[in-house]
Amino acid sequence: MIEYKLLDLLREGLDSGTIIPPGVQAKIVAIGPSFEVADQQMQVDAIVEFTVRNLPNKPITAIIELKSRLTPMVLEGAVHQVLRYRNALRRSGAFADLYPMVAAPYISDSVQQRCKELGIGYIDLNGTFALIRDDIYIDVVRRAIAFKNPQGIQNIYSGKSRRIIRVLLTNPHRPYRLEQLASETQLSIGQISQVTRRLQDDGLLDRTSAGCVLTRPRKLLRQFAQGLKRDYVHNRTVFTAFSEKSPTQLATLLQDICSRREIQHAFTLASGLEASERNVREELTAVYINVPPDHLREDIQLEAVEKGANVLLMKPPDPDNTDAGGVFYRPRKLTNGLIGVNPIQLYVDFTVQGSRGEEQADFLLEHALGFRE
Repeated sequence: MIEYKLLDLLREGLDSGTIIPPGVQAKIVAIGPSFEVADQQMQVDAIVEFTVRNLPNKPITAIIELKSRLTPMVLEGAVHQVLRYRNALRRSGAFADLYPMVAAPYISDSVQQRCKELGIGYIDLNGTFALIRDDIYIDVVRRAIAFKNPQGIQNIYSGKSRRIIRVLLTNPHRPYRLEQLASETQLSIGQISQVTRRLQDDGLLDRTSAGCVLTRPRKLLRQFAQGLKRDYVHNRTVFTAFSEKSPTQLATLLQDICSRREIQHAFTLASGLEASERNVREELTAVYINVPPDHLREDIQLEAVEKGANVLLMKPPDPDNTDAGGVFYRPRKLTNGLIGVNPIQLYVDFTVQGSRGEEQADFLLEHALGFRE
């Protein structure tokens, strides 16, 4: 059930006519009514009868689901809810028919478009309004003056915000309090709150008494990898080289040098896989280090090449060059003794690699990560 303040604003806007177009009248049938259908209690946000001036004999009774913030992800859940209520009330005989609508303080262009694709009406507190049914087509967009697009972190997969997501995905079934996430990522409580709120709005996270816990880690992981892809292509420092040494010799040498010089490191791609996780045959040694690759190039006597590389020395983008929710967060010790990135970062790196890498990423998702939803 939506908070009463927003319901009051919706009621006032409908009663005064300030949020509906000229030529349309709204008669409130009920605000926040409860119905018992098939031994189940349902609480609907609003039922409103709309009448168009030039079609006075064709009123449309709408059932409205109101959300405090309507993102594309939240929309899918809202539509499912309003259709479930509509169908249940129709079956019970309480209403002959109901037109499904969604409402929010602000409705974006992308949400408007998706509503039209689904045959759902909408209204926001600025007066953006759509009533599209049979021979009635009303589509009005008003500037967001009183209620604007919510500000805050626009892209939760950019900058330091993604550290929060990496921590949550690495521990997908663990509830986290905001203070714990702040400690793990070395970020402010305010930033943690904004990111987790976005994830909650998108239907990917629940806030429970025990803390924040992911509800759809599989979907979030796919979005996370795609969200990082462009940044990694452009902002990851990568030195491509060729070595005559065997992958085992080279990886052992790299790890020994990094440990001796206290360089943070973690192997990834083919060299970060366990045998049971492997679905690729490539002999590639790839390692993240927290210093520019030139710091190791001469120690290992690597020859730079543009094609045919079998060695990648990589420095992560700055926001991820840390063990506080970054690339070096919760590394794992592989059975061959190497230090590898955690499986979430491994999935990201194969996704960024593209082509056969995406096949390996899917294999990890199905057979190693256990994200089944």
